[in-house]
Amino acid sequence: MSEKTFIWGIAVFTIILIGGAVVILGNSSKANIAKNSQAKSEVSHTNFDFKSISYSGGNVKHSFPVKNVGKSEMKIFNMKTSCMCTTAYLKTNKETGPSFGMPGHASPNSSWVGTLRPGEEGSIVVVFDPTAHGPEGIGPLSRLISFETNDPNSSYVEFSIQGVVVKD
Repeated sequence: MSEKTFIWGIAVFTIILIGGAVVILGNSSKANIAKNSQAKSEVSHTNFDFKSISYSGGNVKHSFPVKNVGKSEMKIFNMKTSCMCTTAYLKTNKETGPSFGMPGHASPNSSWVGTLRPGEEGSIVVVFDPTAHGPEGIGPLSRLISFETNDPNSSYVEFSIQGVVVKD
């Protein structure tokens, strides 16, 4: 084996090793909350159609109500979206949580956890930026927003939005 081949082999090995460490460390900040049978989530709808969205009309928003109908605090965590053009955050009467997007695209610390007290209702507010993909983004869209809860019967919640971005 030549010295050049050996050096390339070491370089490839190092890149793979560093890449694996980044993936492992990136996932380690994910919140991991124990399930609680006394926490019960309730959502009224999981899908929303914006219909026609003006390309130059600015961001559009939709709120998905989320209620804790249980007897213990409900935790909301590991929120993410399927595309960088979409962000989401939890809004309650007391606070507005940080905005989350597609993993790896400027989302805050993914170990953040929101809380809904028994009987409390909040909203997952979804914001779509029709200009995020430039003029090539004109046309139909479909995006997913997801989060986890400590409700063992509804531990993973997924919302979807759709619409058509139109030129003005």
